[in-house]
Amino acid sequence: MRIGLNLLYLLPGVVGGTETYAVGLLQGLSHIDKQNEYLIFLNREAKNWQLPKQDNFIRLICPVSGKRRWERFQYEQMVLPRLLRKHNLNVIHSLGYVGPLFTYCPSIVTIHDLNYQAFGSQMPFIRRMALKFFVYQSAHRSTRIITVSEFSKNEILKAFNLHHQKVIVTWEAPLEIFQPRVNGNKIPALFKNLGIRNPYAICFSSRSANKNIPKVIDAFKLTRKRDGIPHQLILIGHLPFDQHPPTDDVVYTGFLEPSVLEAVLCNAEFLLFPSIYEGFGLPVIEAMACGVPVVCSNYTVLPEIAGEAALYFDPFSIDDMADKISTIAGNIQLRKELQQKGYDNIQRFSWDETANKTLEVYKSLLIQSMH
Repeated sequence: MRIGLNLLYLLPGVVGGTETYAVGLLQGLSHIDKQNEYLIFLNREAKNWQLPKQDNFIRLICPVSGKRRWERFQYEQMVLPRLLRKHNLNVIHSLGYVGPLFTYCPSIVTIHDLNYQAFGSQMPFIRRMALKFFVYQSAHRSTRIITVSEFSKNEILKAFNLHHQKVIVTWEAPLEIFQPRVNGNKIPALFKNLGIRNPYAICFSSRSANKNIPKVIDAFKLTRKRDGIPHQLILIGHLPFDQHPPTDDVVYTGFLEPSVLEAVLCNAEFLLFPSIYEGFGLPVIEAMACGVPVVCSNYTVLPEIAGEAALYFDPFSIDDMADKISTIAGNIQLRKELQQKGYDNIQRFSWDETANKTLEVYKSLLIQSMH
């Protein structure tokens, strides 16, 4: 088979979870498949993005910018279909919500979630309308849709009125970098530069309303004041628009390089994940892979992903969030129990398994197209 992977959306270090999905899927495919050819369509910004070092993974740089969304949409719809025919592809898989609407070969699109619908008011109007149009059209015109959780599958089926067999669920998984840290293997100089001291909790920050960051900061400050916990809250990523000013107790690191992120995550006493909308929630299982206990929202996909390995709170209640933070901060036995449950839980998630399921979709479409 000759399989096209459409990564024209990819802006390395910018697009977040959809980049992790691309890294993990390609990593998994490289482990299980040495025979089929994979042609990877990349934009100019991603020309040096690391691909598996195998002869059956071929890099194709397209003369288009991923930053200029309209330019990319136009290229994806007008030029990419011609490239698929030129390279005689058997199937095209678009990994970032939108794919070419008219193709001569079977097409697959991965729709990770419908966040643009649930929290679309946070986006510029034109971008929201473009996503609404192209995701809807991609969902209806593609041969199959892949998504990353049962929750997202149900959201997609309801929103687009599709037959359930069209949508395939393949879970995500932690990347190999996320491993338990050897006891005592701290990096004090690095932490000092970032303003981090032990003990601390970690939280992934964002400007998106679904991440619920202002509430978790309020809950953390309430816990500090009311219960006197000694922890810092370390926020990684974009700051929320209505951010609280940083203090000794609440530290904003901005984005961190993967090796630094892994070190900061692995040495945290617990992860706080207060999101009120996720398609998957990768940081939850990344924390579990590092042996970090998880305290998270009981909303949308998170019970599906975290299972029995998390302490849950109501993400709309600052008091409930504060109570759970206080509970985990003061109970070392609970943290040990959640750590072990986390190790057990992540056995359900594997990029090789995701790649296997995805390859089965490719094969089934090839067989279908031959009849």
